Amino acid sequence: MNPSELPAVLYVDDDALNLRVFDANFGQRFRIFRSSSPSEALALLEQRRGEIGVILSDQRMPGMTGVELLERARTIAPDAKRMLVTAYADMQAVIDAVNRGQVTRYFVKPWDRTELQAALDDALKIARLELRIREVEGRMMKSERLATLGQVTAGIAHELMGPVGYLSQNVVSLQRDLGSVIQYVSRHLQEDPDAAVAETVEDLPALIKDLAEGAEHLRQVALGLRAQARGEDLEATADVAEVVSFAVKLARAEVRERARLTSNGEPVRVTFGPVKLCQVLLNLIVNAAQAMGSTGRAGRIEVRWTARPDDVVLTVADNGCGIPLELQERVFQPMFTTKPVGVGTGLGLSICRELVTQFGGSLRLSSTQGEGTEIEITLRRAPLP
Repeated sequence: MNPSELPAVLYVDDDALNLRVFDANFGQRFRIFRSSSPSEALALLEQRRGEIGVILSDQRMPGMTGVELLERARTIAPDAKRMLVTAYADMQAVIDAVNRGQVTRYFVKPWDRTELQAALDDALKIARLELRIREVEGRMMKSERLATLGQVTAGIAHELMGPVGYLSQNVVSLQRDLGSVIQYVSRHLQEDPDAAVAETVEDLPALIKDLAEGAEHLRQVALGLRAQARGEDLEATADVAEVVSFAVKLARAEVRERARLTSNGEPVRVTFGPVKLCQVLLNLIVNAAQAMGSTGRAGRIEVRWTARPDDVVLTVADNGCGIPLELQERVFQPMFTTKPVGVGTGLGLSICRELVTQFGGSLRLSSTQGEGTEIEITLRRAPLP
């Protein structure tokens, strides 16, 4: 076994000989940290938070007793098992050790090697089991939260369908009636020209078209949410160029004041639902915009894609604040977010990876703190009709 993978035990004793004897007896079985003073031990516990599974301390030491040390260690390493060793059979020390230091074992010098080894083995097994229990409890809590979120999502989808239906019907009516209005206004503009009104009239059809596309997108989102809640699979293909163009429109308000957003690529179809692909892209673009923060430089977000014989590589790159190396895998965990409270839910990247994986693709993140982030999505090309 790699020494760094051995269970960690901290032994505290002001007698250097005792430290060497302990190391000689247990150094091959455990990863040993040794301290010759309580203050040094507390500093080591701060430095090695979460690493040390057992704290074994001598009782009588200058400046601080073993019981006082273990009592203070409880706040730094609450999960570590605590044991006390003494050369004196002092009943009051035993009572203090149990009540104040909350020790699991109490040994009198000279300790028996077999007894102490068995106690250390048991303590570390219990520590590992408790850690596993906490991890399982954490996953269960996340699962419950996600299950609740699924129920809420189904309810949102149901509530969305009504207003979206009204919106879509009214947009159709508006498109039909707008033609007559534009013809009427155009005739009057010939007699009484007005540049501002003419520009508005010219822009109206494009605005209504965007509104119609937005209403249809909302309808598809609601249908997709409902399908996911029912466990249905809406297999489809999408034109990457069209979806990117629409996602860029939707993200304009979020990006406008933070970065310059560009896109580059040729039309190509992929095996991915257009609504879900738009959901993924919108998440990534908004994340990139929010990552600009106070970098002190002009923000840039680029969406680009390249077609290959069997797949398409779609990339969203930014020059924002980047993600620390130690957090780059955790950002894909549900409910984990690096954003301030009220800004992120901790679900965006998790959902993106899940959706991409569902359609047989892959998602890879690379980031350098202070320089930016690049997320590369590989999707299957749709078969030719």
